[in-house]
Amino acid sequence: MTDTTTDAAFDIDGDAERCPYCGRPFATDHLRTLHVGEAHGETMTEEEAERYADAEDQESDDLFVFHLKVLGALSFIMFLFVYSYSFVWSG
Repeated sequence: MTDTTTDAAFDIDGDAERCPYCGRPFATDHLRTLHVGEAHGETMTEEEAERYADAEDQESDDLFVFHLKVLGALSFIMFLFVYSYSFVWSG
C-alpha cells in the first residue's frame, strides 16, 4: 500500500517530521516514530526499532494514566449522584 498524501492534506508547517520511507509529514517525532514502527516495521533499521519500542512504551504509559483519570472522574461523578440522591430522597 503506497501513501500518496501531500502537505496540502495536512495542517502541518514546513519543518514537520517526515517518514523516511513514504515521506508522510508528522507534527512530532514521536508520531513519526510510531508510524515507522507500525507501517514500515519490516524495513526499519535496528535503531528505529529501538526508538519504536520506547515510543510504544511511552504510549502505553500515557494510555494507562488516561484510563486512571477517566476512572477517577467517573467515580467522582457517581459519588456526586449517590450523595445528591441520598439528600434529595431522604427528606
